[in-house]
Amino acid sequence: MDEWRLMDELAVLRAIYLFGSGDLLQQFCAVLFNKLDRGEPWDDYYELNTMLQESIRSSADGMLLPSLDSLVVTISPRSNGAPEQGFGTIPLQLMGRGTGFGIDTLDSLWFAYKVAWPLELIADQVAIKKYNQVMAFLIKVKRAKFVLDKARRWMWKEGGSDVPNHKRHMLLQQKLMHFVNTFHQYVMDRVLYSAWIELCQGMASAGSLDEVIACHEAYLVSIQRQCFVAPDKLWALIASRVKTILGLALDFYSIQHTLCSGGAAPAIKARCQMEVDRVGHQFDECIVFLLRVLSFKLNVGHFPHLVDLVTRINYNYYYMSESGHLLTPLPEANYSKSSQPLRTNVYNKS
Repeated sequence: MDEWRLMDELAVLRAIYLFGSGDLLQQFCAVLFNKLDRGEPWDDYYELNTMLQESIRSSADGMLLPSLDSLVVTISPRSNGAPEQGFGTIPLQLMGRGTGFGIDTLDSLWFAYKVAWPLELIADQVAIKKYNQVMAFLIKVKRAKFVLDKARRWMWKEGGSDVPNHKRHMLLQQKLMHFVNTFHQYVMDRVLYSAWIELCQGMASAGSLDEVIACHEAYLVSIQRQCFVAPDKLWALIASRVKTILGLALDFYSIQHTLCSGGAAPAIKARCQMEVDRVGHQFDECIVFLLRVLSFKLNVGHFPHLVDLVTRINYNYYYMSESGHLLTPLPEANYSKSSQPLRTNVYNKS
């Protein structure tokens, strides 16, 4: 496979679809995310590809692609014809939250890369589809991180003097940022490095074309599991709650945009405070669910990457004690009222 430069081609796919290059798509994503924040049209084919080409040209890794025509972004029609909505959607129309602002808005993006012959026998269209599924999930995580970073800069600049219950806002912001930043680091570590090392080791020991194809397919299954986009009901259930938290990050950004823009009427500020309570309540609910499911998954199977994820989320045993008892109030508790931590054992003792 050395004469085919297989690993070089797979490294290009890693740089594109898994954001393996630090800045290859950085400019593209930043421009696209800002368009969504401002409510501007973003789905023009020619404009998208112009943005993509400019991002590649300005990248230090732009030479990875043999030509700009090798990578093209298109808009695929949604199967249901309507944007997907989670239960975390804000009913109130806030500033910075135009139509199509949801976390699933960019699911229609499709990045088509032309793999050279005969390597397309290994990285065929089915493989490219799986790469796109992983990339769509990574874009969600990066978008949530992008808007939370913007909201943080606003709160630092404004100081929060005019924001009611500023301390509660800051606490919720830190919870969201901790989860999103932790999850982003976990996913990138696992997808970019751990899975890639396993792929390189498998390719080095492969002795036939069938073994090479099987090794690459195992790699795709691995990164799909790391990003919870594997075709499994339990992984899909975990992914739905992760996506809900990412959507809550967008909700929080919209609330802060409204409060920090100035001139908001008292009724709007009161409604924003209600939305902060709702976001905090749903965030706690999702964290409880994730810790329960992930801890149960650890007891019924061998998934070392989940150990790492639980440790990162539960840093310093903030949500769950070392013995496996939840320390965060359960969803039924009133988020706006102080309450004693409720302890619920989430480990399988059988």
